[in-house]
Order: sequence, then structure tokens, then C-alpha cells
Amino acid sequence: MTNNDAVLVTGSAGFIGQSLVKHLREIGRPVVGLDRNAEPAADALRLDLTSLTADDLPRPCPPTIVHLAALSKEPGYPWRDYFANNAEGTRRLCEAADEAGVTNIVFTSSMMAFASGPWRRSESDFGDADTAYGGSKLQAEEILRTWQVAKPGRRLRIVRPGVVFGPGDQGNMRRLIHGLSRGRFAYIGREDTVKSCIYLKDMVRLLVRLIEDDGPHDTYHAVYPEPTTIRDHVDAINRAWGWDRHPRTVPYRFALAAATPFALVDPPGTRFGVHPRRIQKLHLDTNISSDRLADIGFTQQYSLSEAFADWRQECGGGLPQ
Repeated sequence: MTNNDAVLVTGSAGFIGQSLVKHLREIGRPVVGLDRNAEPAADALRLDLTSLTADDLPRPCPPTIVHLAALSKEPGYPWRDYFANNAEGTRRLCEAADEAGVTNIVFTSSMMAFASGPWRRSESDFGDADTAYGGSKLQAEEILRTWQVAKPGRRLRIVRPGVVFGPGDQGNMRRLIHGLSRGRFAYIGREDTVKSCIYLKDMVRLLVRLIEDDGPHDTYHAVYPEPTTIRDHVDAINRAWGWDRHPRTVPYRFALAAATPFALVDPPGTRFGVHPRRIQKLHLDTNISSDRLADIGFTQQYSLSEAFADWRQECGGGLPQ
């Protein structure tokens, strides 16, 4: 392996980052991790993108960056923090990459580049984010496109994943599993809310593929090809864990009204599990298509049911910790 094979991974200590770094090393690619929470080492840099400069990057710098670092928990932070970390952090990374001679960037954006609602969005649709998180990701996409066109020969791939779930997940899918295990989960308004998603192991495979694919597009959606609903998720979890849970349905307006007082005393939603934004996310569709993945011949290794079964196996048959 040469330095041309090396990869710099931002957000290397995060949920996706840890799995990606592990996989890259397993297939023999040199990796340098960069994360504000990294344990400093020869192949790991403890750095914050919001203060990054070119001098902070290794020399010689790997020619490829997989840019995962972001504030992604939503709700969870004040509005400005999303833009400071996701947009401004990306701008600083691009400036440093320019000086360091980086020629290839793979960026994880988000399906929240689109407003939630009863429509299915493709890669070519106009982004209309209605949250600070989604808006900051859209800004980051444009910053990266500006970096790409600034010099000939630069390459950019943007990946907009749906809900990424699997081993190490501390997000909504983990909450759903624990809620079902205790009989404390309810559908909000309806059972057919679409929540586009992808299993962690397939997400990692796609990122590795996009490091050097020669496909025709610069933007890809990372989700199952067919829409998956919350009911589909519940059914797959029931099969994987051997349960027979049948959640009740709570009226949307009632649930939203009940959650509103929690937002008044805790606007970022860090102290309580209940928050109006979480209620909205359980009720509103986030439905994106992944038609372009077929153009590069990528298919998921795990079906939805197989993904949850594999996750349970990774947990030793118990619940995600």
C-alpha cells in the first residue's frame, strides 16, 4: 500500500466512523482518524473541525478524505451549533484540504436536506431543509462543490443516508427497540409513516465503494430501494427478538400537545426523552429514493429483517447497549 491508498476519516470516533475505520483497516487500507474525541495516536488526531487549519493535517496528507464529522443528534443542540460544526467545520476542512493537496472527498450529508412530508425525494430534487441540521448539511454540500470545481481533477461524492442503524447505535432505532421491549412504544397518528433507512454495515460498504467508483453521479441516497415504514421496523424487530408486540396508536395532536411543555423547560431536548421534534419525526414521512445506487451496481447485503437479526446477534442475543 502507498500513500495514494491512504484515507483520512473525520468523525472517526463516531457511530459510523468507528465501523468505517475498522473496515478500511481490515481490507488493508492505511487510515488516519480525526475526531474531537479521538484518543491521540500515530494514526488518530484529536482535532476539532471548527478550529482546523492546514497545519493540523498529517504530512503527507492522504489524498482521500471521508468526511463524517457532524453534529447529527436532532434535537440536541442550539440552532447555531449545527451551522458552526457542520457548515463552518466543512469550510475549514476544505481550506485545509486545498493546502494539503487533497483530491478526493466523500461526504455524508443527510436525507434531512429535504423537508419531511408526504412525498418521495430523489437525488436530483431541490433541497428544502426545514431544520437547522438539514440546512447546515445543505450548506456543507455547496461548500464542498465549490471546493471541487476550484481546481481540475478534484473528485467529490455526496451520500445522503436515511436513518443509519446497527451495532453502536444510540439513536432512534435503539430507542424503538428498548421501547418495544418494555411495552412503551406507540405509533404517533399512524403506522405507515415512512422512515428511509440503511443498515450500518451496508452504509460502510457503500462509503468504501464511493471512495473510488467511476459512476456517473456525484450525489447518492443511501436507503433501502423500497420505502420502509415504522410498522415495517416494528415487525422486523419483533421477528429478530422473537417478540409479538402490538403498539397502540396515539393521536398526533394529542402527543404533540403533551410533549410541548418539555420543550419549554428543555429546548435542546437533552434532559428528557419526550420532545415535540421527536413526536414530529415519528409522524412525518422522511422518504427518499435510492435509484442511483443501481447505476453503480450497489445492492444492500442485508434486508430489513436480516439487518435487525444481525444486530441482535452482534448484541449477543440481548438488547443494544
